[in-house]
Amino acid sequence: MLLVDTFKDKKFLKSFFSIAFPVMIQSLLAFIVSFVDTFMIGAVSNDAVSAVYAVNQAGYIFLIAGFGVISGAAIFVQQYNGAKDHKHVRQCFRYKWMVMLGLLLVMTPLYYIFGKHLVWFYCKSDLNSEVIFGLGKKYLNIIVISYVIESIATIYSSTLREIGETKIPLIANSISLGINVLFNALFIYVFAKKDPVKSVEGIAYATVIARVIELIILIAICKIKKFEFDKRVFMHFRIEKPLLKRLFIKSIPLFFNELFWSSGQVLMTLALSQRNGVLSALSIVSTMSNIFAIIFQGLAIGIGVMVGNTLGAGELEKAQDNNKKLYVVGLTISIIVGIIMVALSPVIPYLFAKVDAEQKVLATKLIIIYGSLLWAFCVCTCFYNTLKSGGMAIHTFLTDFISMWCITLPVAWILATLTNINIIWLYLAVQSTDIAKAVIGFIFVRQKKWVKNLTVSDS
Repeated sequence: MLLVDTFKDKKFLKSFFSIAFPVMIQSLLAFIVSFVDTFMIGAVSNDAVSAVYAVNQAGYIFLIAGFGVISGAAIFVQQYNGAKDHKHVRQCFRYKWMVMLGLLLVMTPLYYIFGKHLVWFYCKSDLNSEVIFGLGKKYLNIIVISYVIESIATIYSSTLREIGETKIPLIANSISLGINVLFNALFIYVFAKKDPVKSVEGIAYATVIARVIELIILIAICKIKKFEFDKRVFMHFRIEKPLLKRLFIKSIPLFFNELFWSSGQVLMTLALSQRNGVLSALSIVSTMSNIFAIIFQGLAIGIGVMVGNTLGAGELEKAQDNNKKLYVVGLTISIIVGIIMVALSPVIPYLFAKVDAEQKVLATKLIIIYGSLLWAFCVCTCFYNTLKSGGMAIHTFLTDFISMWCITLPVAWILATLTNINIIWLYLAVQSTDIAKAVIGFIFVRQKKWVKNLTVSDS
């Protein structure tokens, strides 16, 4: 039985957790800090919570686009690292720099120009829309700086994870998150003295400071440890044309996949926000749902290293065996975490003092729904990263695009705008569409076209 065999395989579990555990801890710390951020700003005002949530949703596209633009390189970093081909790993790292800087030149001005319009669309149905929008604009103008810095830091942290060095991003991020909390407390309680405008500006400045320190730590450690991928990166900025072509071919569908998926997520939450007085509840649920990142990040890196690196080393059967066992581990963890989320759902919303009582009750019900469906989100994550590790960029795009734009968004907007369905049932219907995504992913993975060594052939 696969379940028994997986948890009896101590070597496999040791390898997985040595790679994934630092990532999971980092995600847990990010969740705690996100929770503390929302808790702190929740002590200021309900409108401040809504404003920060609205801006962060708009910024979500920015960050995910940055991740998407380097995803194609991630496939090759994993496989070339498995083949011990440091030369081509270095060229993939250079490619990440090239495309990320190009993206930032486009995205940064667009965010300043159009970001406020997206924030307004989020809050326009709220009774205090003008106040929320005013706070949101103050926060947006500062926080965009942190997005730029975080995008550059992602170039380093993603490459380190792809070669199995997961502890270094954990160290850098842990220090950064600690500084973020410290400065949040100083700006909100000392300098701003709970003034809503100064408080939202303060947490934005705190985030910028924390991200700068994280980037400095990552660069410093990479230089001190003299990793091969970071040697002479700018001195000889050369990428072989055949590799550059392959990187572009794999990157384009993955970039558009992340762009369509992130924008789809934003449009989905916009549909939910058409109901009056839900932004604070959605903010609490969003904070709680970040705990899913613990599983998501751990599995993503685990599959990338234990499947992608193994494929690159030519061990195709071992890659398939690792992949199956990773599914078992992921599902087990997601079910446990889901149960914990449901159990804590009546307690968490009441930690936010300034949030309205009705929104606290609503948040509890939405957390129960999310926790109950965590297993489905986990399965989708596994299928996506399996296809990605084998270079199946088009298939990952189709899986996300079909499920998001042909199923989830139509369901969300039809129910939100053409019916008076209760927000609870609307949320349940929207989140349940990931079951359809899991079915699509299963069909693609079962075909086993992802089982191939890209360092030898890209066919």
